Amino acid sequence: MYEEMKRFVPVIALVIAAVVLGAVNATVFAYRWMQGKVTVEGPAEARGAACVGFYSSATQSGISTYLPEAGTNYNAQTYGTNYITVTPGQIVCEWTVGATTHKLYEGITVEIPITVGSWYIKDFYGFGYYGGTTPVYVYIKVEQSIADSNIATAYLYIYNASSDPISLVTRVNLLNSELATIKLNPGIGLQLDLFINATATATTTAEFKVGFYATYSSTETPR
Repeated sequence: MYEEMKRFVPVIALVIAAVVLGAVNATVFAYRWMQGKVTVEGPAEARGAACVGFYSSATQSGISTYLPEAGTNYNAQTYGTNYITVTPGQIVCEWTVGATTHKLYEGITVEIPITVGSWYIKDFYGFGYYGGTTPVYVYIKVEQSIADSNIATAYLYIYNASSDPISLVTRVNLLNSELATIKLNPGIGLQLDLFINATATATTTAEFKVGFYATYSSTETPR
């Protein structure tokens, strides 16, 4: 009997060794998790900082009762048969008075045909704040600067359209990644102007993108 047990000992030892070696290569996970739920309301429910956006008083009858006139040259002629084109994005805030619904837009796409030389594009669109009771801060950030060497100068001028006469709030250089801050009280609107000096000798297209970030914070800036 003892001899038989001795024959089994090496086998048992090998099995144990195999189990130990297998455990060395095992992977262990400590599990954590995050769940999320986002509730989205329509533009008619927007209030406060959510009711900030682009508008043109020339395209919306009666909106000047709530926000100052701005964006009156959204389709101005530049030269020959060429005109400015402003295409608004989705509606982010709206309010209805009687049978009229007023709208603020999340963004706009502006196309401006010009020739070589200096151009000042006045009041091509407006930006306003409606539906709140406390001020908001709008951080204006050049997210894509003009990289075309044929554009010698490019500025976005921002005026307080609510003041009489209108007053310059800030000027943003579109050739650099600048960041400016504007405090907006409810019912205040901004007039947007552009100054561009082009030195091109042939057709060229220069693109830029400017972000408008609205918040209640006067210290936290967008990255």
